[in-house]
Order: sequence, then C-alpha cells, then structure tokens
Amino acid sequence: MYDELIKKMQPKPKFNLKWYKDADLYSDGDVEDKIIQLIAENEPEHYTDAIYDNFSWATYYHLIHLRKNILNWYDFKKDSDVLEIGCGMGAVTSVLCDNCKTVTAVELSKRRATATLLRCREKENLEIIVGNLNDIQFDKKFDYITLIGVFEYQGCYTESDNPYKDFLVRIKQLLKPDGKLFIAIENQYGLKYWCGALEDHTGIPFDGMNQYKFTKRGVRTFSKETLNRIIKESGFKKTYFYYPLPDYKLPTVVYSEDYLPQNGNMQNLQCYYVPDKSTLVADEMNMYKDIIDNGVFEFFANSFLVECSDSEDIGKITFATMGSERKEKYRIATRFVENKVVEKIALTNLCRETHLKQITKNEQVLKKYGRNVLESNWHRSGKIVSSFEKKPLLEDKVLEAWDKKDIEQVFNVFDILYKEILNSSEHVGWKNNILYTLGAGIVEDELAYGPILRIAYLDMILRNAFVEDGKVCWFDQEWILEDVPAKFVLCRAIAQLYYAYPEFEKFCSMQILLDKYEIKSAYEAFQILEHMFTELIFDEKQLVESAAFRGTDMKACVSNIKKLLSW
Repeated sequence: MYDELIKKMQPKPKFNLKWYKDADLYSDGDVEDKIIQLIAENEPEHYTDAIYDNFSWATYYHLIHLRKNILNWYDFKKDSDVLEIGCGMGAVTSVLCDNCKTVTAVELSKRRATATLLRCREKENLEIIVGNLNDIQFDKKFDYITLIGVFEYQGCYTESDNPYKDFLVRIKQLLKPDGKLFIAIENQYGLKYWCGALEDHTGIPFDGMNQYKFTKRGVRTFSKETLNRIIKESGFKKTYFYYPLPDYKLPTVVYSEDYLPQNGNMQNLQCYYVPDKSTLVADEMNMYKDIIDNGVFEFFANSFLVECSDSEDIGKITFATMGSERKEKYRIATRFVENKVVEKIALTNLCRETHLKQITKNEQVLKKYGRNVLESNWHRSGKIVSSFEKKPLLEDKVLEAWDKKDIEQVFNVFDILYKEILNSSEHVGWKNNILYTLGAGIVEDELAYGPILRIAYLDMILRNAFVEDGKVCWFDQEWILEDVPAKFVLCRAIAQLYYAYPEFEKFCSMQILLDKYEIKSAYEAFQILEHMFTELIFDEKQLVESAAFRGTDMKACVSNIKKLLSW
C-alpha cells in the first residue's frame, strides 16, 4: 500500500526486501499508517507541530526528537559502519546516519521500515533491510551495533533454549574485533516500577519484580547484574553501564557508572508514565535523594544503556545532558569526557552555526569586564571544550549553610553573587530598562528595578560558578540580554535554587531573600520578562505535549494505598 508513496517521494536509501517473509510480526496497529502519513507530509523539524495536531502517545513516542537523546551525545568514529537492529520507525536512525559513514538498519516490520525509509529519505548512506536478523546474511562486519529496545524481545524471536545469550553470540560475530555493541533496555527493578508504573511490555504492575509469573509472553527485562552476566557469558570482555533518565525511551540526561547523580538534584529529570498515572502508589521524584544518599541508584535506575566490547576503549563519555525542550536552533548537549574535559556540542546544524559559537563570545566579553571565566575553546569540529573542574560551586556553599543551619552564610553567598552580577557589565540609564520596551504595560519607576546592565548574563546562577582561593570563576554563560536590571539576574538565581531544592524553603524562605535584595516590588514584572525569555527559547508545543504524560498524581497514590489497606 506504500509502493506509490515511495515511488512518488523517491527516497535515497536502499530498501532491501530480500529477507522479508510477507508478515509484519510486530506493530502498534493502524496508528502506524497515520504516522507514516505524517512523516511523508512533514520534514523532521516540523514533527512537533504534527504531533500537536494529531496528539496521541503513539505519535508522540514515534516522532518526538527526544528519542534521539539515547545516542546523539556519543562520539562516534566518522568513518564507521553501523548496524542498527530494530530501527522501528527511524527515531534514532538519522543520528547514526549523520555521525557515521554507513548505516545498515534491520527491521522486522515492512510498515515500520517504510516509516524509516521516508523519515530518512535524504540519507544516501543508509540501507534498510526488512526481515529477522537471525535469517539475514551480511557481507561485512561493523564498528557499532545498536539494540535499542530490542534485546528484551529475543524470547519471542530467537529460537533457542538460551535466546538472550545466543542472540548476543550471533551479534558479536557481526562486530569487528574492536567493535562496540549498545544495548538499551528497561531495568527489571526500575524505581518507576516500585512506584506502581505499569511494566512497559506486559502492562502489569510489578510484573518484573514478580519474575514475570503472571505473563508468559517471551519478553522480559533484567537487573543490572543479570544483564551484565548474560553479556559477559556471550563473549564480551568489557561492559560500561550508562543510566539514561527518566528512561532510555525519552532521555534528557545520561549518567554513568563513573558519574552518578549527586545531592539528590536530578538534572533535567521529568518522570513520565504511560498510559497514565492511575496505578502509582509513590512519588518517584521524592525517592531519589534517599536512593542516591544510600548508594543504591544503579540498582534502581529505570533503564540501562550498556556499551559492550572486547576493547578497553569504552566509557569515554561519563555524563551527558541535553537541552531537548528548546527550539531547534538552541539545542545543545553538554558531555563530560573521562571526567577530564567538558564538551558542548550542537544537536542540530542550525545550532552549530549560530548559538554554539555565541556562547564562547559571551564568555570572552564577560572576561573583559574583569570576571574570572573558565577557559574554553571553540573547535572547528563544532564543539566548545573546557576543563572538567571538581571544585565547590556557589551552590555547594549554600547547601553547606543549609546543613549547618547557618542563614548568615546563605546571605553571604548571595551577597557575593550579587556583587559579581553588578560588576559583570557597564550600567546604563534607568530609562533604558528592557521592561519598558516589552509592551507589557510596565510602569516606569527609577527606584523599583535598581541598576540596569548594558549586557546581562542570565546564567550567572549559583550552579554556574565555582570558588577557588576565595575567587569566583564562571562557566556556562549561554544567554545574554541587553538593558536588563541586575536584580532580575539575581532573582533568576534565587528562583533556580528553590526550583532545584524545594525543601530549602523550610530553612530559608524565598521571600526572605526577595525582601533582602528589595526584589518584591519588581517580582511580578520579572516574571513577565522571564516568561517572554522562555518563550523565545523553548518549544512551547513540545512542553504541552510532554506535560500530558509527566508528573505524579498524588490523589491516585493515596487512593491506591487506601485500596491496599482495605484488602
């Protein structure tokens, strides 16, 4: 039924049906036809609009660019050959095509393979093979092989007494001697499952923790230790575990065995639940601090991404966080390389040519105004590189004061911060205030907003400065605005602290700091400016789409607990 569409669009990848047996064994149903239509009618940069206008979990899951975050931060060898097993509807395929020499994508379903073909229609370095990997004969070996959401199904598709091990043995034969395999899979004991979320494959709460006794579908996940054992028994000498959060499907941050989350502050974490939140019995977000403090995060991580190889050259990148909810031209990733170097890379071509270069310019100008700035360098390959510094942040100083219940130390840190902000730029006349030119009906008031900065560095927050020998050193100064009140920058720093650590309110009310720095009267106007700024950066439609699946329904939790008590 797609032959005419393919003929009309004339996609550039090779479409290989030699191994296809005229049966699609895996499908989400007829919604896939709708998704293929949306792919045919839209370029990838317009998928967010297509999802918004045709909203469902299926369209969101298959088309949202967050799916790319499972591998778009990885440093692939440019001259490499990749085998993508189970490409689905092409969510990750374009990342591989953009970063490697050739990509061979294998997919059981002709319908899904067609979606990948049309989605990657401009990729000349792609061949899509429709069929079961176990039937296909390849004429070459690969530098990388990916199993993204595939390994757990081998009880269904590999005929063997030991399907998971034997499948990996077969995979290993397709790798070059120093090649690498990536396995992305849910954790059998992921925290979301303890909280009552439905098991992703069977739809039964607590199914994995009950060893799948209630379902016999040939699909299952594993604990970290069991997964590691199977990989090693299949012949791989080395493994390196990453922990994508909230899971491997829609990751926004990736931790690793060499860089685990700290301080209970989970960067960019937005928990989500499908099909809904109605089965929950606990608040996942509120459990992470204790799990981290007790050193058991790796056992409870929702998902694993495992790098497997016989080579010692694995685990080079130890952490990555992606600015995924931004508009295309602002999407970047920050990654740590062996905990020695920090690299910022563009996630889109548009970002590489504009926004990424602007960051280095911002830091250079800030340095001219006498502020200490962590040295960074722009590389022609399209990344910003700086040293990895494990030094106390201004934020750490505030957290230390919190532990000591020393509110004067909190005030001292914010005094230092405000002084740095005031000295980050020359000042301009009060009538130049950007708030007066926004068309938001802000009344002019010479005294309400304080000094006006000619250039305001909006990322002068507690998390973006470390302290050494009593001196403050800044990094990650990504955003600037002209003619902005210095108190607005300070207000952003205050708000960010309380967003990251809401429990801080019990020790030192946010209102105390707003009063101390005479921000209260300007706070409403600052909120208007912040909203306008975020509208400029973030993809509002994507935020709305993601919100449909995010967060914990505490009423449902209480109701479910009461049901348990009544049994």
